Amino acid sequence: MTAIEHNKIVAIGFAFFAVIFAFTFLLLMLVSLGVFVALGITFANETGDNTQAGIGILGGVFAVIFYLALAIVFVIPTAVASLKMLRGRRHTRIWGIIAAIALIPFMPLGTVLGVYALWFFFTEQGRQLYSSPGSEAHQALST
Repeated sequence: MTAIEHNKIVAIGFAFFAVIFAFTFLLLMLVSLGVFVALGITFANETGDNTQAGIGILGGVFAVIFYLALAIVFVIPTAVASLKMLRGRRHTRIWGIIAAIALIPFMPLGTVLGVYALWFFFTEQGRQLYSSPGSEAHQALST
């Protein structure tokens, strides 16, 4: 296989994981927010103490912050790496390595894609693909 074909396979894999992560984190964030707010409101109604609703809302805010932090760690690097790989942009190799390392803990598909991506980025083909902007491989990615 050529470097361009490896690049396309890794980019599509990264895009797949970015979409799955984004959808999962969004759903979990909404469910967690709803559960915390509902628990706070229910507890405030049962006890008659309105400060209990604030504790539930605060828990919901912490859940939103937690899932946004997860998105920053897992969604953004994989999405940026995928877009840069498909478009053949500068600094693609750096974003790809970061995304591959972020995917390795997700057994089994994330591990396979992460190891494959790291293998590709550290081979001679992967280095040459993004080394010089004037190379024909780089021009083929840009089109």
